[in-house]
Amino acid sequence: MYEDFGARVDGRSVELSLFLPDNNVDPSQYEGDGDPHIHSLQVAGTFQPHLGTTAWDPATAPALTPRPHPNGVRWTVDLGDLPDGLYQYKYVVTFENGTVRWCGDPCARYIIGPDENAGFMVGGPRTAVEPIGTRLPLQDLVVYELMLDDFTAEYRGGAAPVDAVRDRIGHLEALGVNAVEMMPWTAWPGGSFSWGYNPFALFAAEDRYLAEAGGDPLRRLDRLKRLVTELHRRGMHVLMDGVFNHVESSRGPDGTSDGRGFAYHWLYQDPARSPFTGGFAQGGYFEDLDYNNRCTAQLIFDACRFWLDEYQLDGIRLDYTLGFHRPGDPGKGLARLVADLRAHLTATGRDNVTLTLEHMADNRYEAIDVANAVGADGCWYDRFLWDVPEAASHGMGTALVRVLDAGQSFAEGRHPVIYVENHDHSTLVSRVGGRGRWWKAQAPLLALFTSPGAVLLHNGQEFGRDEWMPEDGPGRVQPRPLRWGQLDDEAGGRLFALHRQLVRLRQAHPALRSANFHPRPYDTRLDRFDTDGYGVDTARRLAIYHRWGKGDDGRLERFIVVLNFSDDDQWTDIPFSTNGVWTDLLNGDSVDVGGFRLTGQRINSNWGRIYHQAA
Repeated sequence: MYEDFGARVDGRSVELSLFLPDNNVDPSQYEGDGDPHIHSLQVAGTFQPHLGTTAWDPATAPALTPRPHPNGVRWTVDLGDLPDGLYQYKYVVTFENGTVRWCGDPCARYIIGPDENAGFMVGGPRTAVEPIGTRLPLQDLVVYELMLDDFTAEYRGGAAPVDAVRDRIGHLEALGVNAVEMMPWTAWPGGSFSWGYNPFALFAAEDRYLAEAGGDPLRRLDRLKRLVTELHRRGMHVLMDGVFNHVESSRGPDGTSDGRGFAYHWLYQDPARSPFTGGFAQGGYFEDLDYNNRCTAQLIFDACRFWLDEYQLDGIRLDYTLGFHRPGDPGKGLARLVADLRAHLTATGRDNVTLTLEHMADNRYEAIDVANAVGADGCWYDRFLWDVPEAASHGMGTALVRVLDAGQSFAEGRHPVIYVENHDHSTLVSRVGGRGRWWKAQAPLLALFTSPGAVLLHNGQEFGRDEWMPEDGPGRVQPRPLRWGQLDDEAGGRLFALHRQLVRLRQAHPALRSANFHPRPYDTRLDRFDTDGYGVDTARRLAIYHRWGKGDDGRLERFIVVLNFSDDDQWTDIPFSTNGVWTDLLNGDSVDVGGFRLTGQRINSNWGRIYHQAA
């Protein structure tokens, strides 16, 4: 529904419309007093000279007319025919108490500049996104988490970041990833650097990512679609990092009242009475979205559907779902959103589009329970990031076995997204000692690519990006441009080669993407290998585990993984599930196993073995 509002351009004819819910018309829209108390509504902008008046002149700004709508009131105005161009506008709202506020358009497809003006385009290209040829399930993905600004900052010059990404798609192909998850691209206030987790216009891509110095403004809305199409043509899934738990509104000079930010907060005489913002679950960031009200749930569903349909996306990662999940309430919030999106995708023949959660609860396994309960395809598994690099940098705990068994407790068809690095924390190389000790990253990477689930790589991880990041406070969200020259030094070259080798190994062997893992269950009181020789030896920082499943040819394939997280070579016995010839895919050797064991094996420091046998 909400995707039908905003600017509607038909040829050269432009109509603007704004919807406001009314529980007197539809009692299901919200509870309480959600009357905006609007006396009159006008629209001012750069289109006004074409109507014979002055741009941004509120005295001559066209008035919108309120019209009945099944769920409230639809305010509309016909601007007539306009010449080709990119136009900016804002609503001028006069409230019943006589106050006037300039507000954006909550359903705008484009936001322009630091004044956060809504925009529409007459003329210019109208690109349709090409869908990916073959969409893979979540567990088959190796995902590249890409921050558009940082990824392109070093080389893009005056080009738009989404255009500049296209110059490095060859790098992603050489790495071997088959999915790109872009950090939030929905518009945020102010136009300065941001990670994008403070959105305010849910149907608009951030102007910072689309604008090109001296370029044709009529190509701006086309750029993101062209990037998605190009990635699809190269066989790469495109995933959206969607922030739908909170919005940013208080951006005026006085911090409260100039109408910048989320328009559905400021379109109300008393913004505190907006039915779109308010407490719901575990919020605390900016203005929480109030999923108690149906109008909010509909807005967010429509925003998700817009991106999925218009951009042919292959998945959405739902950010900070603690902010809109209430356990035991399937009719509201996260559970309702996932159910409605799943029904829409199934109805349109896209039930293989992935919906994953970032549910960062204090309980390390709560996210799994929530993913199972709401029917998501999986969730980010944050314990992997903490415990696996820790084994290389400081010491190994017995809980590591449960972390490596990342697929445990997921319902059938649901999977973890595992990583040793993401945008939220210091990089892997930084945590294990810096680029001067790059080899300390090797064992965590071997663990990453031989554990169950979908693998996620943070941009720059593949060549050893070394960035320390504070966990909170000043200096956390700031530019950290990728240093592409590091790809060619010893640390970068060696780590890139290892990443590429492991990506190809994982893609060639479906058993490594299965949930099958042994030992399960593992007694965490054991700080030495179990009686069969599996588990961990915490004193020597060794881990041994068994993986298995069907190969591409349908035959059973088995793996024995041995990891040494320490700085010293270690000697150990290696158990095997069957006798016969096993090939070490990591080091290129073969062994003939008898008695289900190899004894006295030397495992090089910060390294390992990945034995494979096909039935």
